Amino acid sequence: MEEIKVYPDSILRKKAKDIERIDDRIIQLLDKMVDIMYKHNGIGLAAEQIGTLDKLVVIDLRTNGNNRLIELINPIIIASEGTYEEHEEGCLSVPGYYDVIKDRKKWIKVKYLDRNEEEKIIETEDFLSVVIQHEIDHLNGRLFIDHLSPTQKLVFKKEWKKLQREREESK
Repeated sequence: MEEIKVYPDSILRKKAKDIERIDDRIIQLLDKMVDIMYKHNGIGLAAEQIGTLDKLVVIDLRTNGNNRLIELINPIIIASEGTYEEHEEGCLSVPGYYDVIKDRKKWIKVKYLDRNEEEKIIETEDFLSVVIQHEIDHLNGRLFIDHLSPTQKLVFKKEWKKLQREREESK
């Protein structure tokens, strides 16, 4: 099982490439991403997080004990409105760190392909909207910590050093 890439791994800052053809490799990669996301109790995962620059995202909010897997191939936000309330975000690639994000859109419209190469559009708001934006940011080489204010970034740097030391000590 692949390890999740952790900040500051350089792949997390690279832009993903469009998928030209949905073949067995892409289907297997989607399946693998879903397995890794569930294994790590995540609600979303982008391909960069497991070390590949394919434009792929998997999401499952697992609300009320129900799985609702969403797979997005070549997702692009084509419309957005409003501002979502301040909320705390975290990331499997920035383990153990959470902070308040203030600039996510409340409503988005996203165009993507599914695993059958069918073009789809999803319109969503609130928390799912935030999760999709977070994962699409990954495809563009951005992390949630890039949305922090200058003061929050100073706090992050201090906390991140502490978290890294703790991780090293526990190995």
